[in-house]
Amino acid sequence: MKHILLLADADELPGLTRIFRDAAPDARIQGVSSRAELEQATAAPATDLRLVAFCSDVIVPEAVLDRLPGPSYNVHPGPPWVRGIYPSVFALYEGLDRFGATLHELTMEIDAGPIVAVDEAAITPAMDRLALETLARDLVTGLLTRMAPDLLTVDGPLPHLDAQWSGPAWSKKDFDALCHLPDGIDEAEFRRRLRAVGEGPNHALYFETFGRRFPLAPPARTGPVVKGGRPVEP
Repeated sequence: MKHILLLADADELPGLTRIFRDAAPDARIQGVSSRAELEQATAAPATDLRLVAFCSDVIVPEAVLDRLPGPSYNVHPGPPWVRGIYPSVFALYEGLDRFGATLHELTMEIDAGPIVAVDEAAITPAMDRLALETLARDLVTGLLTRMAPDLLTVDGPLPHLDAQWSGPAWSKKDFDALCHLPDGIDEAEFRRRLRAVGEGPNHALYFETFGRRFPLAPPARTGPVVKGGRPVEP
């Protein structure tokens, strides 16, 4: 059985560890949540160590990938047809009708490694960013639960799907441009951007005039702040 090195936010690690222990009560799980912890845990990796990253913002250094004994894996919200940052935002903005979560091999290029598993669901017309990120959370957690037995027990690389990454790799620059409302924007485009971007303490549509920025003020009653579909304290 593989020794799982689980890279995730610190507050996620207990729940994610339970997923693996539910699949195999004697599973060996080591949690890390920072680059420093990751590098320390992989300084002299055992031959049965397998890195699994879950919704982590930590960039895994190439040196870490090179010294691990086999492929490392990433589980993240977002399907192969929506690559890059904030996949829920760009799925909504592009008017897509399907979303998903993906398990793939980690490479230095973002969203480019061989695809191992995909779970997907419909995007309904009524969904906004909060609703889609909540769905994404269910999908990515369900995907890890489904694949945990294979991640624990399969020697060598997990089998690849006959699926390819597609579409542009969206960047922070693309997101910032989406938030910036151009002069003369019509109502349809405004509502399209509002549905995709949503409103939160760290993101909002805005316009600029006379050298000043004017962010869109949220309604008096707002929904919860979420991170990866999980409500968090603002």
